[in-house]
Amino acid sequence: MNPYYGRRRAEAPKEERGLRKVFICSPFHPAGETKAEIAADLERNLERAKLACRAAVDRGYVPYAPHLYFPQFLSEDDEDEREMGILLGLTWLARCDELWVIGTRISDGMKKELEMAHEWGIPVRFMLPVKADRERKVSIYDEF
Repeated sequence: MNPYYGRRRAEAPKEERGLRKVFICSPFHPAGETKAEIAADLERNLERAKLACRAAVDRGYVPYAPHLYFPQFLSEDDEDEREMGILLGLTWLARCDELWVIGTRISDGMKKELEMAHEWGIPVRFMLPVKADRERKVSIYDEF
């Protein structure tokens, strides 16, 4: 059994860590007044998270984007399930080397993730989306 099982990955010797893991922190819950606005914002949020994951892979990271995974089987409309998704995402964050904040809007869920990253000493980087190229290359995000 791995002696570092259940501990933050950063506590393991460097040679045992493998690829660096990055937590993608971006809005999921859509904003808007009408159904059309809400649907369009959700689509933008999902696309932004996917592009951030691609940017992470292009830079040699393993991206962790719980808001792309947990809503597949947990309901965002059920407050208990939404909270469960956020808590499950925090277990992923605990294993990551960095947290990337994507964009400038900080949702309530993102605030919790940022608070925990600070508490756990996980470095935070702020990234702005730039228009994606056709190959969805790393140039789509710039740090600010």
